[in-house]
Amino acid sequence: MKNLKTVFLFELKSLLRKKGLRIATGIMVLLIILITSAPTLISLVSGDDPADGDGLLPKGNYGVFINTDEITKADLSPYLLGQNVSWFQDLDHLKSAVANEEIDTGFQVTSPTSYELVVQDRAMGSYSGYWMDEILTARRQTEILDQEGLNGSKLQSELAAISIESESLILGKDSQESFAAVYILVILIFMLIMFYGNNVATFVAREKSDRTMELLITSSDTTSLMVGKVLASGLVGILQALILVGTIFGGFLLNKRNYPEEFLEFFNLSLSLDNLLVYLVFSLTGYFLFLFIFAAVGALMSKVEDVPAATTLVTMLVMVSYFISLFTLNVPNGLLMRVTSILPLTSFMVMFVRYSLSSVSLWEVILSYVLLFGTTALMATISIKIYRFGTMNYGNTTNIFKLIKKALKSNS
Repeated sequence: MKNLKTVFLFELKSLLRKKGLRIATGIMVLLIILITSAPTLISLVSGDDPADGDGLLPKGNYGVFINTDEITKADLSPYLLGQNVSWFQDLDHLKSAVANEEIDTGFQVTSPTSYELVVQDRAMGSYSGYWMDEILTARRQTEILDQEGLNGSKLQSELAAISIESESLILGKDSQESFAAVYILVILIFMLIMFYGNNVATFVAREKSDRTMELLITSSDTTSLMVGKVLASGLVGILQALILVGTIFGGFLLNKRNYPEEFLEFFNLSLSLDNLLVYLVFSLTGYFLFLFIFAAVGALMSKVEDVPAATTLVTMLVMVSYFISLFTLNVPNGLLMRVTSILPLTSFMVMFVRYSLSSVSLWEVILSYVLLFGTTALMATISIKIYRFGTMNYGNTTNIFKLIKKALKSNS
């Protein structure tokens, strides 16, 4: 491995000089800036204050047509404080105002307990109509209390003023604090492995296809070539991820005041130092483990177009870890999570999730990492042997398992 540094620096410079990488990174940075700045841009275009209103409705422009004699404008006005509300005399004018975007949402109140929502388009997850449910419910409750000889308005305000205080004594981990951060970091390592794993496999296969591999073998040993390529590709992926993550956090912090309160509460990116350390150690080791696997598969391919089919099994292994991590976030101490957090081909992702969301003994973490590190070292050794075999094998790749068997036998 005397030429490892030379190979590593050469491969690293070659990758960093690629225009495609720089252009793709630049485009992703611009997209991230636009996405994270979306609430600010929307507020500038609409001229609305992102803060909520004082009434039961969120801030916005509303239209109301009361199509009943049982309820009046005076009955609803107290519940629409701080809102820009237009009152209509008929349904046609209300529809026209919505269609012409003069108002955001319209309501036709047909009785004290029923209404019709009027909108131009309704997006997935839209809750516009449910706010009127609260208004009519609150109004009807006050009316019933008044009928019973009670001061409904006073009672409603007193009930609303009730505040219950509570504290939690958590002996282990509080998953609510780190849930969003865990979710994001799992997606990050998954995308990193998928993109750069396939990238290094294609890169190695292309070298073999155009006979570049044969020239490289004459100037350096196979160990330096394989390890240097994997380390260089891995570092480029990490650098790109750092740039994108930094852009996300920068955009988020600059536009934080314009994000909805519910969004900020959910994406409370709280992660302790030990959780972050476990993530870095496990995810980076697993990242290089799969880079070696992808590179080994690429070395067996004589044609670049064979790479996607050949890497299907490896891709499925990564996806299994990904889906186990995401689908068991709510049951971090389940049997499936316990087992897969120890197995080396899944622990690189699952152990971080389990450790962040539940209490895990130190010996389990150590055992899991020893197995992961040992598997990575073993896979690096195997990939070097496969790379050496690949320089001499240009036959058909009908059965990848037979090729791996031949590669290992030829180097034994």
